[in-house]
Amino acid sequence: PLLAIITMFPKLFRGLARRQLFSRGRVAFSTIKVTYVNVDGDRVTVDAEPGQSILEVARKNDIDIHGPCEGMGQDPTDYGEGPCCTECRCFLASEYLDKVNPINAEEVEILKHCADTTNNSRLSCQVKLTEECDGITIAIPEWDKEEYWVNIK
Repeated sequence: PLLAIITMFPKLFRGLARRQLFSRGRVAFSTIKVTYVNVDGDRVTVDAEPGQSILEVARKNDIDIHGPCEGMGQDPTDYGEGPCCTECRCFLASEYLDKVNPINAEEVEILKHCADTTNNSRLSCQVKLTEECDGITIAIPEWDKEEYWVNIK
């Protein structure tokens, strides 16, 4: 009965009260704020759901992060499973590094091919956001595909 009332009058149950009510039941409506910053310093803040990847959120909001392999690699016989490029790399704000899933050995190995890799570098297709990431800032670096492929050969 209460769920039916909330469904009929969603404008009355916005924000925290609605989230708290639904989180006790079967459905949770928690969202987090994610800010993307490009090389020109332009910033855009969007809503994301815990469990989404940084690349997924960017694509959903028309933010320009290139990621041709979608984090899935190419043909498993050629590259194995997982990421196969660094085209979707990004930099996470330091205070959020321990609030996302840990980096794996394959991602570390791939990031070694980028001249600008730092401790804050991650592949946006591999980073899963958590509720603790609310307010995270993600920097999108300039991408020089030619330089990458010269270094990889």
